Amino acid sequence: MELIRSNRTEELADALASLVRDAPLGAFDSEAIVVQSRGMERWLTLALASRLGVWSNPSFPFPRSAIEQVLDDLDLGPSARSKAYDPARLKWTIAELLHEGTPLALRGYLDEAPEPDRVLRLSSSLSVMFDRYVVYRPELLRGWVAGSESHWQAELWRRIAVRLGPHDLASRIGRACATLRSGDKTLEIRFERLHLFSLETLPPLFLDFFAALSRSIATHLYLLTPTTEYFSNIDKAGQLSLAIDPLTQDGHPLLMSLGNLARDFQELLLDADSSVRRDEDRFTVPSRATLLGSLQADILEFRSPPDSPERTSIAAADDSISIHACTSPMREVLVLHDVIRAALEDDTSLRPEDIVVMAGDLEAYAPAFRAVFGQTDVTRIPYEVHDRRSRDDTGFYDDFLSVLEVLESRFSVLDVVRLMDAQSWREDFCFSSNERARLTDLLEAAGIRWGIDANHREELGFPPESLHTWRAGFGRLFLGFALMPGTIEVFDGLLPRGELSLEDAELLARLSRLCSVLFDFRERTRRPLHVSVWVRLLGQLSSLLFAEEDDDSGAVRVLRSSLESLRELAEDSGYSGAIPLRTIRRELAGTVLRGTPAAGFLRRGVTLSELVPLRSIPFRMVCLIGMSGESFPRADDRPSFDLTRDKPRLGDRSKRHDDRHSFLQAILCARDRLVVTYSAPVTSSRSAATPSTVVCDLEDTLNRYYHRDGSESVLATIEHPLHAFDKAYFTVGNALSSFSERHLRIAQAMAQTPGEPRPVELRAELKTRKSRVSIAELANWIWHPTREFILSTLGTRFDDSTLYEPTRALTELGSFDAFRLGNDAIERSLIGEELQGFLRAAPEFPEGSWGEISRNELAGEIEAILERREASARPREERTRAVMVDLGGITLEGRLDGLYPERRVKHRFNRTKTKTELTTWIEHLLMQASDDFDLPKTTELVLRAKDRRADVVYLAPVDDARKLLEGLVKLYEASQTSPVPLLGQPSWVFADYVVRDKASEALDKARKKQRDQTWDRYARFAWGKAGPFSNEAWAERFGPTSSSVYGPLLRHRSLR
Repeated sequence: MELIRSNRTEELADALASLVRDAPLGAFDSEAIVVQSRGMERWLTLALASRLGVWSNPSFPFPRSAIEQVLDDLDLGPSARSKAYDPARLKWTIAELLHEGTPLALRGYLDEAPEPDRVLRLSSSLSVMFDRYVVYRPELLRGWVAGSESHWQAELWRRIAVRLGPHDLASRIGRACATLRSGDKTLEIRFERLHLFSLETLPPLFLDFFAALSRSIATHLYLLTPTTEYFSNIDKAGQLSLAIDPLTQDGHPLLMSLGNLARDFQELLLDADSSVRRDEDRFTVPSRATLLGSLQADILEFRSPPDSPERTSIAAADDSISIHACTSPMREVLVLHDVIRAALEDDTSLRPEDIVVMAGDLEAYAPAFRAVFGQTDVTRIPYEVHDRRSRDDTGFYDDFLSVLEVLESRFSVLDVVRLMDAQSWREDFCFSSNERARLTDLLEAAGIRWGIDANHREELGFPPESLHTWRAGFGRLFLGFALMPGTIEVFDGLLPRGELSLEDAELLARLSRLCSVLFDFRERTRRPLHVSVWVRLLGQLSSLLFAEEDDDSGAVRVLRSSLESLRELAEDSGYSGAIPLRTIRRELAGTVLRGTPAAGFLRRGVTLSELVPLRSIPFRMVCLIGMSGESFPRADDRPSFDLTRDKPRLGDRSKRHDDRHSFLQAILCARDRLVVTYSAPVTSSRSAATPSTVVCDLEDTLNRYYHRDGSESVLATIEHPLHAFDKAYFTVGNALSSFSERHLRIAQAMAQTPGEPRPVELRAELKTRKSRVSIAELANWIWHPTREFILSTLGTRFDDSTLYEPTRALTELGSFDAFRLGNDAIERSLIGEELQGFLRAAPEFPEGSWGEISRNELAGEIEAILERREASARPREERTRAVMVDLGGITLEGRLDGLYPERRVKHRFNRTKTKTELTTWIEHLLMQASDDFDLPKTTELVLRAKDRRADVVYLAPVDDARKLLEGLVKLYEASQTSPVPLLGQPSWVFADYVVRDKASEALDKARKKQRDQTWDRYARFAWGKAGPFSNEAWAERFGPTSSSVYGPLLRHRSLR
């Protein structure tokens, strides 16, 4: 096997191109090039096409795939049987073996929660571990099969070997190496020759195989190595040493710290078969004109740290390496966008295709990258996302997997509302944003929170209450449609809710059909089932959810193919157990996931990819994001019982060493610039979030080797502010800069000295004068003229726009709900068991003891009001009459209830000193000003009081009722063009103090009351934080106006 070494991937590509050009294969022969990533396949394809002009029909197998192809050619055991050792299949075999008999050491773990999902998750971990043993510890497995050890792993492997036969990859490779070294000239191998390109490491088993293969076909190993020198951490006894401190060794400390993978492979090659020989070295010394080039050259030469006076001087303006500390992943991407744009503008020869951004956790950064780089403006930088685990028709699969997740959930409103966003369902299951908003209003009115019904809640371990379940909520909504509007009747323990229109009913019916499908399949899938039954059920579910015309679409075919694959894997492995829904959902999600194809790599624009090992592709600008200490390098996730964890050997892989090697290769693959960012959230101590240890190693190394004149360190981390619109980005002479015009405008606005807030001037022209006004409308305008002006004249509302998505338990009855329920109960004169039944049917109450407490308190208050009403009047003599009074061109009209010969008795479930009293006062005046002499002259208003009592507000006869009404109507008309200075309870408080001869305190008390009303968004809109009393003209008119409205009311009012 010929060995070609270089520190540059381009040089290895030149060597490969020269060999292919000088010794071409036949026109129909395929050049086999073994690579270790699809990204390298794409880069090499482009590189060879550029060098050769014509380049076609290559094959790019991975090392393991190339080995298996040769094993098939050698006919050393059936290939189909060997697939049983693939981890995806092996886990089902292990699960079946554990069902048949669990090793004693595992019984404690499995008996702790004896469920199929735990067995399969353990089997999945074991299958990956055994596959690692096959590749990295083949002699260990051979010894186990021979009976050398008796612990549980050896016992389990022997059972696997008996069931599947000696067809694991290690056994087949062992037989193949013996055949290849036998010198048999009749062997037929599909490859004419083999190129192992830019390999940085191989398992010893694979290296041994390729060395043996080189005896039969020409094999070329193109080795990418960081240095020309020998470096090792092997102790004198020949064992792998983990105790060597790279800072105390000769040579380059960064290479000693990060180069475990390369160092191990160097040792493996030295110990490899004698057929491995060095053929050519193509090392290139990088230019030392920049800090990055100097670092790469020192690594290549394996140069030891110099003494302080001998450090290399770096130009002050050099920015070939930069490190940025940001406050969040989004800020990292924003900063990186500005850095890349600056680089593109400074160097016109630099193209977006020359830039790669690599993330330690791509899934965490891809959304932020899309949001920042995907902006559709003239400054947009084109980009491609590679390596993200994705699916064809991602939305389709996400929607289907979300349904499976809901089936094993509590069926909360939030769970189902999220399903309404799905766009891949059949048409009647798809909801627009407006439909979704309307449905959430209906769900809130129905009091639905979670649970299908009482039985479902009981199965989940909760009390079997149905008050806030889906079935009860749907019942209330359908009652609201079936009964007459305004009907308040308890039917089968339910109260009507929602007041549905015909359009609402059609919308609700569609949601009900969707929920019926979900409820039915939840019942059918709540127990563990065999995989074949799951495949059939989930196929039926997909047919119900997706339109018939989608049955032949690619997404549906892939879904059903994935289900069939799961069934085949389980059946071929002999698995006969049942599995729960969560297991089939996890397995299905893993089956439909796939990697992005290599064609997406280096296609156009900036490349965003995962920072993974074995992808040493050169770029002019390399950016590394997410380099914080908590996320990079990753921790070793091998289980504690993995025997390769505590006794490492040459060639072993671990995520931590892989990540450190990836960081090293990123440094060496950058041709012009290296940019590193990490998140350091703003805390009391910025050091609470430190950069990754590899970043610290880089900084320490640079400061030991290089210096800048006038600076203590050659490389200082650039700390970025919390916000992208911080003024530091737009200050001349500052190291920070930004290209965002939007952020500049924000920074300029924030830099301006804030002036006094200008109050909103509420004015409008009165186009038409109303001839009729209802009592309710007049009361609304007099109580809060500003609010009504904004609502009615301006047509503006300040309601919350949040959808009904309850995530917390209901623990109390809301004040508005109490008011509405109390009035409904009083209107129907409900007492005793009838009242209790009405309250039990109301979904506004909490469940359990909280609900019982709230119901008892409310029932006591309702009965107290009804008792006071009974004492004041006899309901059978009650009359209701429509009353109208002409007030100078405007007719005030209303319908008065509770009329008796001697008095009017009105009852409302509300407190005193509220708008209810103002409304009743206007009705009282209307009754006095009417020409109907049969109307009573006094009013008794029965209201809520504390401690289950009732207050009775008595209104005495009024002599100048018409004059007072005319005054109120004039205020109403004046407010149509500009709100008069009235403000509900603050106005009441002012008038009350004046009536009680405390006028000197009145204005201060009114101000305090207004300040306490922080919930009043309409007053805040009109006058800002300063409040209305900051306006002297308004405050001056407030007192007389409030007294004119509430003074007569208070003088004719008394509590009984």
